Amino acid sequence: MEVSKIENKNKKTHDTIFKELLEDKEEFKDFIKEFVGFNLDGNNLEVQNKEFRTKFGLKTRYIDILYKIKEEETFIIIEHQSTVDYTMSERMSDYCLVIIASRRKYMKKSKNRKAPVILPNVLNTASKKWDATRTIKQEENNRYRFPTLKYPEYNVIDINDYRIGELLEKRTGVALAMAFEKIREKEELFYIISKLGERGINEREKRAMILIIENLENIIQRMIKNLTKEEIEEIKKAMKEIINKGSDLMTNFAKTFIKIYKEERARGREEGIAEGIAEGKAKGMAEGKAEGMAEGMAEGIFQVAKEMIRNRMKDEDILKVTHISKEELEKLKLQIV
Repeated sequence: MEVSKIENKNKKTHDTIFKELLEDKEEFKDFIKEFVGFNLDGNNLEVQNKEFRTKFGLKTRYIDILYKIKEEETFIIIEHQSTVDYTMSERMSDYCLVIIASRRKYMKKSKNRKAPVILPNVLNTASKKWDATRTIKQEENNRYRFPTLKYPEYNVIDINDYRIGELLEKRTGVALAMAFEKIREKEELFYIISKLGERGINEREKRAMILIIENLENIIQRMIKNLTKEEIEEIKKAMKEIINKGSDLMTNFAKTFIKIYKEERARGREEGIAEGIAEGKAKGMAEGKAEGMAEGMAEGIFQVAKEMIRNRMKDEDILKVTHISKEELEKLKLQIV
């Protein structure tokens, strides 16, 4: 499959997960409270997104998520982006104008002739921090004779501003999906699933986890390279155990993680021997199965511990999850820059 087609497929996958989660009023209400800073009443929210679309260039675009507050001319837009869109200021202005135009008849009949109040937001889950302009504005004030004016300005909820540990503490479906979006290494995946297995999940997180499992292969293709289908199935199995509240979740997933780690090491050794390079890999092949397993487990657990340190987790949580000693933990802290 061509790279562009894979990227489009992954983008649709991510859009589907966030749209399904945010169409739940309670999930949306908590998302706005946690990431935008507004308190909303879930009973006063109405989903509107299927009613609004706009022509942008040659494409017809639908607003991803649009809510209206009942009995108010107040609208909230959430546009999900897995890549930075440098035309977003124009797009968002277009969305705002479409909403205003759609309410024109109502405004004529109403005593209140004022245009709707619109709160536009972008949820950025790209690995690149959002650096597109947030309004249609002139970059140089003295280029033209008119003063610079702000056109509709949108807010950005940027996944890069949050650590995985912070997102897990919010305990909502969207925050959990955002945590998975931040995964770039197997150790981070191990940390998330270990934490969920340790503390359990609520109903919203369960709903998000089901959506993530359904689309896990596409998600991993984008974030973690070189995992086989068999390894992905092992990860799915561990995640389903968390949903079903299976026993000894930590041990089961640790076995899965170490199995994947060991298989990757073995593949690396074979490639090194075939190509006549990577002296370390060739040496590793002679270590023997028992030593290789022990080394792989230690290396994997230490990587998980480092990631937990980077996410500012408590010492007692790190020790409980990884089972390393206090002395080993202190040594790892010295290695974190």
